[in-house]
Amino acid sequence: MEENLEDLIARVDTLIFGADPAQALEPFDRAVARYDADPDPDQLDSLLTTFGYLLLQFDEYPALPRGRTLQLLDDLERRHLAAGNSLRIVHFCRWTIAHHLGQREAAEAAYQAWVAAPRDDFAWCEGCEQIYQLIHLIETGRPAEAVLWAAMDISGSCHRQAKSVPAMLLPAYVRLGELESAADAHLQSYRQVRDEPDDLYLHAHHIRFCALTGNSERARELVQRHRDGIDADVSRYDELLFSVAAGLANGGGGEYADRAARIAAEFDRRNGNTYQSELVACLLAEQPWVESLTLLGDGGCDEQLTGRPPAKAMIEMAHRMHLADRNIQAVEIGEQVLTALTDPQVFELAEPESLHVLRNVLFAAYLDLDEPEAALSQAELVLANAPADAGPDWYGMVLRKKGELLEGLNRDHEALESLVAAAAQYGRAGQLHEQVAALRLAAQSARHVSELERAEELLTEATAVVDKLPADDPQSTTSDAVVHWEFALVRDLQGRLPEAIDLATVSAELYESVGQVESAQNARGYVADRTAKLRL
Repeated sequence: MEENLEDLIARVDTLIFGADPAQALEPFDRAVARYDADPDPDQLDSLLTTFGYLLLQFDEYPALPRGRTLQLLDDLERRHLAAGNSLRIVHFCRWTIAHHLGQREAAEAAYQAWVAAPRDDFAWCEGCEQIYQLIHLIETGRPAEAVLWAAMDISGSCHRQAKSVPAMLLPAYVRLGELESAADAHLQSYRQVRDEPDDLYLHAHHIRFCALTGNSERARELVQRHRDGIDADVSRYDELLFSVAAGLANGGGGEYADRAARIAAEFDRRNGNTYQSELVACLLAEQPWVESLTLLGDGGCDEQLTGRPPAKAMIEMAHRMHLADRNIQAVEIGEQVLTALTDPQVFELAEPESLHVLRNVLFAAYLDLDEPEAALSQAELVLANAPADAGPDWYGMVLRKKGELLEGLNRDHEALESLVAAAAQYGRAGQLHEQVAALRLAAQSARHVSELERAEELLTEATAVVDKLPADDPQSTTSDAVVHWEFALVRDLQGRLPEAIDLATVSAELYESVGQVESAQNARGYVADRTAKLRL
C-alpha cells in the first residue's frame, strides 16, 4: 500500500533526525514529487518545514551531498517566494552552509539578509537563532555586539538557549577583558549540561575555554568526564568539535587531535575544499587567550587543596561565595571539598563545625539554584548531622524546606510527614505563623494524595493555632485566609460544595482586608465558578 503524503513526510522527518540524515533524501524526493504531481494545500506547510529540517543537517553530517543540498536550498527559496512567505529560514540555511564552507563574504551577506527578514511560522526557533547569531558575531570580530545581542530578551520555549548562550559568549567576554563574567558564564552554563552526555557540542566549548584560560587541569578533567559522549547519539560535527577541544586540552596532539583531523577530512571531501581541515589545525594550535583566569575566586581551590588545612579554608570560601550570592561558585567549591573529604587524612583535618557549615551552605545554595534533588540530599545530611545545640526553630526551617522539596518532586507522602514534623518543631519554638504555614502545606500534600481526612485534621489543628495569634496583626489575617482557602479546597473534594463556597468567601474577605488583591481575586473567581456549578 502506497504511503500517503502526510505519512511520507512524517517518515522523512524521523530519518532526518536519525543517525544518518542522508537516508531521508530518497523518500524526501518522493514526497516532493508526489506533492508537485497533486498539490495538497494542507500539506504545503509541513513539506516546507521538512525542507528546512533537512538543509540544516548539512553542517552536521558529511554524508549529505553538497550539490544536492544547494539544489534543495534554491528549490526552497522558489517555493517560499511563490507562497508569499518570508525568506528568513532560507537566509538562515544559506548562512549555515556558507559558514560551514568557510565562505566568509557569502556568510556575512546571508547573515545580514537573515536578521533583516521578518519572522514567520517557518523561521527557526528564535532562541536557537540567537545562538547562531552570537557565533557569527564573535567569529567575525564583533564581541561587544555579541554581548549586547545576548542581552536581548528573546523569550520562548527553547530548551537550549539558557545553557548555550553563556557558553557562546565565553570568548567574547575574554576578548573584552570581562574575565569575571567569563568565569560566571562558564560555571553557569556548564552546570546545566554536566550531566547530559549528548551535549557534546557545549562540553567542547567549555573544554576549549578552560584549556585557553590557564585552567588546563579542569579542561582535562572535563575531557575525562565526557569522553564517553563521543560514542553517544551525536552528530559527526559535534564529535569533531569535542575531538578538537580534547586535543587542545592535551597539548594539541594525540588521539583526539588525530580523530578531529580524520573527521574534518570527511567534511572536506564532501565540501570540495580544505576549510575544515585548516580550521581544525588552527584550533589545535590556538594560543592561550589569557595566561590565567580564576574560575572560583579568592585564589582558586587547587592551591588550597595542597595546603595543610585545605578543607576548612575551602569551606570558608564556599560560605563567602554563598553570602555574596555567588551560589554556583559556592557549590563548585563545596563539591570539591566533598571529593577531597573522601581522603581519610583530609577528613580528619575538617572540624565537625566546619562540616556542618558546608552542608548548610550546599543546602542553601542548591535551593537558590533550583536544584531540588541536590538540595534534598543535603537537607537529609544536614538533619542527620545536626549540631547538639540546634533549636526547634532551626529544625522547623529545615524540615519545612525538605517537605517543600519533596512536594515539588511529587513525593507527597514523604512531604506530608516532613511538613507535619516541621509544624511540631515550630510549635515548640513558639513560631505560630510558621506553624500554621507548615500545617497548611502538610494539608496540601495530604490533599494531593487524596488523604482528605488527614488534611481536615491538619487544618483543624491550624485553625486552633490561628486562634492564638494576635488579632490586630495583618500576618494573622493572612494566616487565617490561607487556612480558610485550603479548607475550601478540601471540602470541595469531599463533595461538600456549599461549605467550600462559604470558606472561600471568608478567605476572599480576609485577603481583601489586608490588601492581598490577587489572592482575593482568585478566591472570588473560585466562588463565582462553584456557585454557578451549584445552580446547575
